[in-house]
Amino acid sequence: MKVLPFKIPKTDESSIHLQIDDEVYFYDKLHQHPEAQLTWIIKGEGTLIHGDYLGSFKEGEIFLMGSNVPHVFRCEKKYYALESDQRVLSKSIFFRFEQLKEVSKIFPEVKSLLSILAAGDRGLKVESLHSAALIAGFNEVFEREGMSRLSSFFNLLGKLTDPNTIQYLNEIPQKSIKEVEGRRLDDIFRFTLDNFGRRITLEEVAEVANMNKASFCRYFKQHTRKSYINFLNEFRINQATKLLLSKEKPIAQICFEVGFNNLSNFNRTFKQLTGKTPREIGY
Repeated sequence: MKVLPFKIPKTDESSIHLQIDDEVYFYDKLHQHPEAQLTWIIKGEGTLIHGDYLGSFKEGEIFLMGSNVPHVFRCEKKYYALESDQRVLSKSIFFRFEQLKEVSKIFPEVKSLLSILAAGDRGLKVESLHSAALIAGFNEVFEREGMSRLSSFFNLLGKLTDPNTIQYLNEIPQKSIKEVEGRRLDDIFRFTLDNFGRRITLEEVAEVANMNKASFCRYFKQHTRKSYINFLNEFRINQATKLLLSKEKPIAQICFEVGFNNLSNFNRTFKQLTGKTPREIGY
């Protein structure tokens, strides 16, 4: 697998491209494209990878992915089951940041949007608690055409400038990566998401990346700014948090289900990464 240079269809009739994804699961290959991507998750849940960010996504949330930043929405395992009746649904708007910069030279009013969009390479998230106004804006963009659609699009972007409604995904701006570099990352991510519930050794994941242990550790740290063990623990705790919030399973069962081999290590790692104990999260 490799980071795919995804191509977004263009037309001479519109400066933005609209897309509705109504599928069994979202496109699950790590990919990148020159366009920024604003996506509203209507149905579906899973894990979002955006550059060095790894976190959950669920219905009602809105994400802005930066230009040429590798990303993927990987659905929960239940969506891949052969007899699953689960489906996902999202609406996305693709646009070129450089085109907005050019427009701002003619229409100064657009400049207010540039600061937040310039930070798009860090990725943005609007949680469902704050997304109602943006969802209404999304629907307007999809319902209208021509100048009316463009006006609604600018209004939608304007709502992203409220610092109280957004959170950044990445600490620093993310960069595109070459296909040859991304091939290993995609294999590593897929392997981790498929096997996190059992013991994973560095030797094993290094073999997946077709590297020796020392080279793999350097490679992963260089491209994600974190060690593989930290990455794995972050994902496991992210999965544990989802299970805790559902209140369907006891803490001890969740501990082993997400790949920890003892409860004390699970509690300690959970507190380090979230600032809370598992009991404070879900019980």
